[in-house]
Amino acid sequence: MMDGMIANYIFGITGASGAGKSTVSELFRQNGIYVADADAAARAVVEPGMPCLLRLSEAFGSGIINADNTLNRKKLAEIVFSDKNKLKLLNRITHSYITEYLKNEISASNAKIAAIDGAVIIGSPVEELCRMLVVVTADNDKRLERIMKRDKISREEAQKRINSQMSDDEYIKHGAYNIKNNGCIARLGVQIEQICNEIKTLSKTESPQKAET
Repeated sequence: MMDGMIANYIFGITGASGAGKSTVSELFRQNGIYVADADAAARAVVEPGMPCLLRLSEAFGSGIINADNTLNRKKLAEIVFSDKNKLKLLNRITHSYITEYLKNEISASNAKIAAIDGAVIIGSPVEELCRMLVVVTADNDKRLERIMKRDKISREEAQKRINSQMSDDEYIKHGAYNIKNNGCIARLGVQIEQICNEIKTLSKTESPQKAET
């Protein structure tokens, strides 16, 4: 883990699958915020030969490993999205590796303000890096449409993923800012510009966060 300071102000962008976090994150980037992608970090820590992948194989069986030693994501998803306890186990294993990766990424960026985009921030070690959370929600039908298109899965499979996650109400309880993203980019743009201005003001009075806790 990289030692030293990582940013004056770090916040999280979170919400359930299909809420439209990627769009919100891109608008934050357009407002000058460095955004680290927790999903990209999650992919990086399970590359062949990585310690995290070995831990997952031990927990969920060798069947989640392909012949070329890559992770069989579809098989793992089938296991964890049908059992909330197994989903919790997956998160417990991966989060420490993901958190370390994100700390190093933000430190290397030299950003004074940074955001972390991730679906599973609340209650994880990543949340401890964040001074506050921006929560993104969307109507159920809009989420189903996005998940089905993105992951090329059936409506039933998409609904199963939604059911495996926290409700919007639970997410909203944790948000300093709550954004409804049903697809109106103009409205989103105005909201995010206002949030950015407030964060930039706050960051001037905050001391940098440490890379090690």
